[in-house]
Amino acid sequence: MSFTLSADFIVALVLAFVRSVAWVTICPPFSNSSIPKMVKIGFAGALAFYAAGTLQHDRLPESNTQVLVAIVLQALVGIVLGYVVSLFVTTVVAAGRLIDLFSGINLPQAIDPLSQMQASIFGQFYNLVLTALLFTTGAVLVIVQGFMTSFKAVGTSFPQITMGSLAQVVTGDVVTFFAAAVEIAAPLIAVLFCTQIVLALLSKAAPQINVFVFGMPLQIVMALIGVSVAIVALPNDIVTLVGRAMSQLVGGR
Repeated sequence: MSFTLSADFIVALVLAFVRSVAWVTICPPFSNSSIPKMVKIGFAGALAFYAAGTLQHDRLPESNTQVLVAIVLQALVGIVLGYVVSLFVTTVVAAGRLIDLFSGINLPQAIDPLSQMQASIFGQFYNLVLTALLFTTGAVLVIVQGFMTSFKAVGTSFPQITMGSLAQVVTGDVVTFFAAAVEIAAPLIAVLFCTQIVLALLSKAAPQINVFVFGMPLQIVMALIGVSVAIVALPNDIVTLVGRAMSQLVGGR
């Protein structure tokens, strides 16, 4: 990569910086509220400086109106790219919330220390595991590499960017998000559903037994056992989801 301090480089740097800031604000794990804003801005500036060396050779906007339109479009592209990654990555958290829903322990809400928002128990646990696995599996490097590759796929020249292509990417990813969340939580949901069936049959076979007394503890124990077994597959699930997100960043345009 080479660059020269020319007017084209400055324009490319500004446009790349706008996209990088918008992306860092939305994309996990960089969007974490515990990360200082100056660190996020510095990281976005480093990404933009690296990308500007390539973007300065593209066809850049010439008039003031084209520059303003290009800035808005770059911000929109950064938000969409960050949303795509966020949608795929937070699928794991959504799977944890589904487990909370079917296990019946979604009532006691806790404060997630990362997002500073209320979260269910398994949803919060899956969020912490997800953040750790993003770094331990090297998925965070793949996410950054995919974002840098997106500058080649969707450059600064605004004729390459269409609202239809962005809308198609987002709507397609929403469907994949729900399918992936159910796929991850499906084994535990099946176990918990079978547990409820067993409790229902037990209440019919022995009406004198108060099923509600030990029904909830049994579901919680089965959920804990199921999560302890299913968590082994989470690293592969995260790598697969990040791979899908990167294919959308590079090819979804």
